[in-house]
Amino acid sequence: MGRTMHVVLEAQGKPHANALDLCQDGSKVVVAGRHVFKVYSIEEDEFVERANLRIKNANLNFSCNDVVWSPIDDSLIATAATNGAVVVWNLGRADRSKQEQIFVDHKRTVNKVNFHPTEPSLLLSGSQDGTMKLFDLRKEEGQVTFPSNTESVRDVQFNPHGYWQFSAVSETGKVQLWDIRRPDRCERQWPAHNNHVFACDWHPEIRNQLATAGRDKTIKVWDTGTRGKGDKTHGLEHTIHTVGPVGRVKWRPQRRDYLGSSALVVDFAVNVWDVVRPYIPFAAFNSHTDVTTDIVWRGDPHTMLSTSKDGTLYQHVFSDAVRPADKANPVGMGINCRGEVTHAHRARPRNHQAHSVLPGKLRGAELAFKKPLSQTELFRLCTSALQLHQPRAPAGQVPEETVLRESAARYRLSPAASLADLCDHNAGVARSLGRHQVALTWTVLKTLHASGRGPDTRPVSGDMGSVVGEQEAERRLTRIRSQSGTAKRAAGKLKLEPAAGGRRVSGNSSESEEEAEEEADCRTLTQIALGQGGLAGTTGTQDFFGERELAGLGVEHLVSLEGGGSAGQQARMPGWGELPSEAFEQRHEIKEGGREEDLLAGEEGEGAMQTVTVEDKTSDVVVWGVHGQDTRPSWASGGLTAATLAWLAERGDVQNAVSMYIMLSGGRGGGAGEERVKGLVEEVVLEHWWLSYIDLLHRLQLFTQANQVLTLCPLPAVNSLNHNSTTVYTSCTKCGKYLSKSGGAWWCERCRAPPGRCAVCHAVVRGLFVWCQGCGHGGHVLHIQRWMAARATCPAGCGHKCQYN
Repeated sequence: MGRTMHVVLEAQGKPHANALDLCQDGSKVVVAGRHVFKVYSIEEDEFVERANLRIKNANLNFSCNDVVWSPIDDSLIATAATNGAVVVWNLGRADRSKQEQIFVDHKRTVNKVNFHPTEPSLLLSGSQDGTMKLFDLRKEEGQVTFPSNTESVRDVQFNPHGYWQFSAVSETGKVQLWDIRRPDRCERQWPAHNNHVFACDWHPEIRNQLATAGRDKTIKVWDTGTRGKGDKTHGLEHTIHTVGPVGRVKWRPQRRDYLGSSALVVDFAVNVWDVVRPYIPFAAFNSHTDVTTDIVWRGDPHTMLSTSKDGTLYQHVFSDAVRPADKANPVGMGINCRGEVTHAHRARPRNHQAHSVLPGKLRGAELAFKKPLSQTELFRLCTSALQLHQPRAPAGQVPEETVLRESAARYRLSPAASLADLCDHNAGVARSLGRHQVALTWTVLKTLHASGRGPDTRPVSGDMGSVVGEQEAERRLTRIRSQSGTAKRAAGKLKLEPAAGGRRVSGNSSESEEEAEEEADCRTLTQIALGQGGLAGTTGTQDFFGERELAGLGVEHLVSLEGGGSAGQQARMPGWGELPSEAFEQRHEIKEGGREEDLLAGEEGEGAMQTVTVEDKTSDVVVWGVHGQDTRPSWASGGLTAATLAWLAERGDVQNAVSMYIMLSGGRGGGAGEERVKGLVEEVVLEHWWLSYIDLLHRLQLFTQANQVLTLCPLPAVNSLNHNSTTVYTSCTKCGKYLSKSGGAWWCERCRAPPGRCAVCHAVVRGLFVWCQGCGHGGHVLHIQRWMAARATCPAGCGHKCQYN
C-alpha cells in the first residue's frame, strides 16, 4: 500500500501541474502543465523521475491543460494543449521528441481528452470552442465532430458500461449524453447546475450513475437511466454541498457510495465524501498549500495521488487522513431578531448492533459476540435533532411572512406621485398590518422631507411679508409684555376708533376707558414697533400715520409715506434714531446720537439687528422696520434619516430601509431626491441592503416586485442584474441545429422544419412560447395553461410530469 510521500516538480517556469494520470497497472504517473511534463515511477518510499518529455525549445504543443494515459497501451499518452491542439505521445520512440501525432482541428483551447476504455485507437476531446471531436489514431483525417451548441465543453468521459455512450458537461450548466454512432444530436440533455460544470465521472461499478461537479459548490449524483420519477428531478439521486466551486471529482474504487473531490478555489484539501451523509467530508487530505488541480485513485480505495499549484505531487494514504466529523461540534444554537431560538444537538441512535445467530443454549451469550461497528457505520449513524422555540405571538398579530409579502405587494414605490402621498400611503399599509412603529417612521420622513420649507429653513421672527394669525400675534404680544413693563403705560393715552378704511388714533380718552382699551392699545403699539400696523388698506392710512397723530408717539422717523393723501404730502425718512422705550425693553446700550450703523452692528448672536423692507403694492406704502435677527443654528435632518435607515437594516427590516431610500431618492435619483439621499448611505452598504431585499423577494416568489426594486436602484452594478441571462438559445427540435438567425427563425435552415410547434394545437408559435425545462416541450401560453389545468402529463405525449412556474 505504500506510505504518504511527495515530490517537488522542478521546471524552468512555474512548476505546478494542471493534470495527472496513471498507467494501466498504476506503477507510473504522468504529470503535465504549462511548464512541466514528466513521467514518474511510484516506488515504495519515493517518486523516481523516469522521463522529461518537455524539450528545451518547446512550443505551445507542450503547454497542457489535461493529460490521459491509454488504458490499453502503456506507451501512448494524449494531451490537451492550450493552443487547441490534441497531441499523442509515444514513449517507445527512440528520439528525444516523443510526439506521435498532432491534431489541430479545434479552434480554441482544448480542456479535456479521454481514451476509449476498450478501443485503443479512439480518442475523444472537448474544447472551449463548444465542440467535441472523436479522433481515430489510425487516420490522419476524418475525425467526427459533435456540436454541443454551448459556449465551451469542460469535460468528456466515456461510459465504462456502454462503449457507444459518453457524457459531456459545459459552462452553461448542462449535461449531455451522446452516442458516438450519431453525431448530429445528443441523446439527452438536462440542466444539472445553475452555473459552470467543470467535471463529471461515471461510477466504475454501478451502471448509469454519473457524478457532476460545478461552480455552484455542489456535487450531484444522477441516475441517467431514469427521467425523473416521483421527487427525483431528471434522475437526481444525491447532492453534496461543498465550501467552494469543485474542479475535479473521482469515484472511489471498491466503495460504491464514496467519491473524492478537489476545489477550484478557497479550499486546498482533497475531500472524500459519503453520499449518504453529504454535509461533512468522511475524510480529508490537507497536505497541499495551494489549490489542488487534479486527483486520481491508484486502483485501490486506500491510496490517492494529487497534484497542486504549489508544485508538488503527493501520494495520500487513507490511514493518514483527517476525519472532519470527529472535530465537528455536536451542539449548536442560534437566535434571530424575532426572538426565535434554534437548538441542534446529536440524537441518540437506536441500537444498530448486529448479533450473530447462535444456538438456543448460547443465546444468552450474544453480548459477547457482538459485531463492532465500522468507521462507515459510525459515520452514518450520527444523526441530529433540531428544535425551534418561538415566543408566543399576541392574539391577532399578523405572521411575519404575511407582513413581508403584503408590504412588498402593497407598497407604492413609483416616483410618479409626490413624496407626501407615497409616505401617507405606505404609512397606511404599515398601520393596517400592525406595524405602528414603521408607520410612524413613514410619517416622520414625510414631515422632514415633504414639507414646503424643509428642515433647514426657518421663517424669520417679525417677517412683515406674512400675515400673522391671531394666535401668533397673541404669542408675540405676551412675549413683549414679559420683556417690557412700560407697554401698558405707553397705551394709556391712546384709543382705537373704527374708521372707514382702517383705524384712527385719538389722543383724548377718559380715565375710565384706559383699562378697557389697555390690551388693544398695547397690541397696536407693539404692532407699530414691529412694523405691522396700518397695512390693512389704503383709506385712512394717511390719517393713521399723519404727522399730527405721530407727533406724540416718537415713531414718525420709522414710517415714510409716498403718494398718500390728497395733497401728496410726503414724510421723509430722517436718520435712524432711538427706538421708543415704550415698545420693548432695550437689550443693549444705545449711544446718544448714534447712527444706524450703531443700531445694526450689535453683537453677533441674540442682540444682532437687521432691517426688513415691505412694500404694499395696493397702497403704495413702504414700511421700514427693525427687528431682532434669529441666530439659532440651522438643523439638518440627514443624520437622523441615515441613522433611522441603518437602525431598520440592523434589526433585519431591510425591506423598509430600501423602500424609504427609494422614496427619498425620487426613484433612481435626480433633482431634489438626489440632494436628499446624497451621502446618507455608503454604496457598499447600500448594495448589501439591495441584494438582501432582492433575495428575500425571490424567496417569497415576488419576482415582479423584485424586478421593480432592481429597476429603481441607483447603483449601476445592482440595476443591471435584471439584464443578465435574458437570452434563450434555441435549437431545432428535429435535427438539433442551433438557430442563430437574428430576429428569430420560423424554420430550421438544415431540415427546413419549424422549430417551435405548439404541443397542443401543433401550429407554429410566433408569439410568446412557454416550455418545460424537463422535457423541452411547450407551446402557446393559453393552450398550455388550459392543458395543465386539467392534466399533469406533457401534452406532447412523452409522459413527463411538466411543471410551469
